[in-house]
Amino acid sequence: MRRSKTILLSLSAAVFITGCSIKPEPLLPKDIKSSVKKDLQLLSNIVKPITKAITLEEAIDRAVNNNIRNRVQKMESALAYKQIDMVYYDMLPSLAANAGYSVRDNYAASASTSFTNGQPDQISGTPSYSVSQDKERTTTDVSFNWNILDFGLSYVRAKQQSDKYLMAKENEKKVTQNIIQEVRRTYYQTVSADALLKRIVPMKDEVKDALVQSRKVKLQRVSSPMEALSYQRELLEVLRSLQSLERNLMNAKLELSELMGLKPGTKFELSEKVRKNYDLPEIKMALEDMEKVALENRPEVLESRYKERISSKETTTAILKMLPGINLNAGINYNDSDYLLNNDWASYGASVSWNLINIFKGNTYNKIAKTQIELAKEQKLAVSMAVLSQVHLSIVNFKQAKKEYELSKEYLDVAEEIFNLTEVGNDLNMNSRLVFIKEKLNYILSTLRHSSSYANVQNSYGRIFASLGTYSDMKKEEVKAKKVEKKLVKKIMPAVEKKEMKSPTFKTYGIATSNLNVRAEASLDSEVKYVLEKNKKVEILKTISIKNDVWSKIEDGYVSSTFLEIQTTEVK
Repeated sequence: MRRSKTILLSLSAAVFITGCSIKPEPLLPKDIKSSVKKDLQLLSNIVKPITKAITLEEAIDRAVNNNIRNRVQKMESALAYKQIDMVYYDMLPSLAANAGYSVRDNYAASASTSFTNGQPDQISGTPSYSVSQDKERTTTDVSFNWNILDFGLSYVRAKQQSDKYLMAKENEKKVTQNIIQEVRRTYYQTVSADALLKRIVPMKDEVKDALVQSRKVKLQRVSSPMEALSYQRELLEVLRSLQSLERNLMNAKLELSELMGLKPGTKFELSEKVRKNYDLPEIKMALEDMEKVALENRPEVLESRYKERISSKETTTAILKMLPGINLNAGINYNDSDYLLNNDWASYGASVSWNLINIFKGNTYNKIAKTQIELAKEQKLAVSMAVLSQVHLSIVNFKQAKKEYELSKEYLDVAEEIFNLTEVGNDLNMNSRLVFIKEKLNYILSTLRHSSSYANVQNSYGRIFASLGTYSDMKKEEVKAKKVEKKLVKKIMPAVEKKEMKSPTFKTYGIATSNLNVRAEASLDSEVKYVLEKNKKVEILKTISIKNDVWSKIEDGYVSSTFLEIQTTEVK
């Protein structure tokens, strides 16, 4: 006996000491590095390589298939589907197999005595002991147990879980639509950013060069210090605007790369380019039809319908909880005891249990279930009203975006004309050069507003289909509404990249304010070919700057721009 107790205490102490010896083990640096290497490799291999310029359709396809957020949502839907199987298993009866082995260090011997007048007789001095079990025993059994009430409840829960899975699928659809909408927005933002970033860097260099020249003029005291400092302040303001614009544009491509599931730093080009004229999309569906389509297809509305169906099943659950539970059981047993006549046997039976308190709770359960149904109906109506409002709002925003686009186009045309005039009439003194730089910046900003307004049109157009919940139709409509240039138009901002520019839409003329010498070259030392009479009008082909002199190229030679009155006429 003492030996058995000693062994038991020793085992208990060993288990206790082992449990206390467990300490937190942080990840080793080499394990972290190995994990990071694998993660980077997975991120690199998660998408197919880029072999050509990416269209909007391809960007959407990459985002839907490769975006990490969308993949997580799909896995959550798959998990919800697997949980349906788990609930189905709850409807099945329990089938348990048990086995046991027990040992005593002595026999469980016992004696008995007579029971008289409510009291046991005293055991004699030499009692007779009996044994009914071995010191070592082995038992096994397989038991079957099924509660019919639990089966009914599990069946209802399985139906509800099926609806929850369908809700998860609708939520997955909603996430997909949101991602597609974000891709559409960032795609056109990136198109604008790619085009304008290529113009900003040269202009920054030009502004910096003007600052250097201004500082030299200040040191040479050619002009007053106040005039030079004011000029530098204006230039610095332009430079600050350019840097702020550059910072905002640089984020667009990174955001699009993340949405498409590309590894940060992956280089890619977009097939769409900035244009001056676009064909705007049109919506031909009637508003009443759009409302019906939205209520039939929007994930939020369908999700609220599934919630209503789940709540309606709570009434069935409340009724089942009031019923008694009928438990059926059966089993096959085995015991190797030598003292048993039958070492194996079968057993079966049935029992009924009824929690009578549930009868009184039943009315409350039923009221709660009906309240949940009414709440679900009201929630569905609220969601439906919100969806209808979004449809109407998307139409209003689309129409407003088109108006803003038309206004931005007119503004760009005016800014382009002003820029052309300032470039032709620039004589490179301090004030006119500052005006030239400002107008160039205004031209870039007006181009940004124009391309951004078109991106807003496309974004508003996409939101209409997103409000309808039919983005697959939107992609088909996108192909049909793809922009095709009706005529050849000049690319946006050609003059920003060129020091000298011949305007394709204007002709520039100069009227001599006095008699001018027409020279063979743009130099005062060049040969005089003839004299241009006062008030004579000639076409200026281009303007060139040499040191502090500005020369105009005409058909027969060069004349000084100082004595020309510049006029610009639109070519019809």
